[in-house]
Amino acid sequence: MLKDVFFYPLAGIIIALIIGGALSLGNHDVLTVNDIRQQGFTVEGPDLAGLTAAPGTNYEYIAATPNDPALARLVTTLARDVAPPSPGIFAALNPNYEAAFSQQTLRLTITARSSAKEGLAEFDMAYFTAGSGDSGWKRQTLTSEWAEYSFDFTTGAVKGEGDLDYFSIWPGITGEPLMMDVKRMRIDVLENTDP
Repeated sequence: MLKDVFFYPLAGIIIALIIGGALSLGNHDVLTVNDIRQQGFTVEGPDLAGLTAAPGTNYEYIAATPNDPALARLVTTLARDVAPPSPGIFAALNPNYEAAFSQQTLRLTITARSSAKEGLAEFDMAYFTAGSGDSGWKRQTLTSEWAEYSFDFTTGAVKGEGDLDYFSIWPGITGEPLMMDVKRMRIDVLENTDP
């Protein structure tokens, strides 16, 4: 077993590599601030395969079939209180999104359900920034049918050159192997005001 002095730096390096890998697969089109504020941010369909799972969490991408949409099936592998601090399973937003979403009121929506087998009852969702304020985890109760789970959050001002933001899900906090299905993650700007 690794001592804390080695474990936490190693965990930090692994998380940084995971995030870097996720960003290298992303769309590199440069959108203007107005484009981003009008279009928002969406992850669905094949883009769900590009989610990132931090230590303590995992997911499986399931491609669409004629009868079912593409989805990501999420699960935890460790209880959150013993897992290294992380944003769980997340979509990373590049610094252009962080700048466009700065000081804006966002509506964060996840379309999800409890998996048909070994279904999860609750999950947490959050929005994390690089120093301009986080939403904190928001608990949601799942049903067996697809439903939208949302909360509104106003971001702070970007400090410095900007960094990544994370739209995050923690699928259950106990570490039990229970699952949820996600077919869409969406961010809309509710108040488009220039800071």
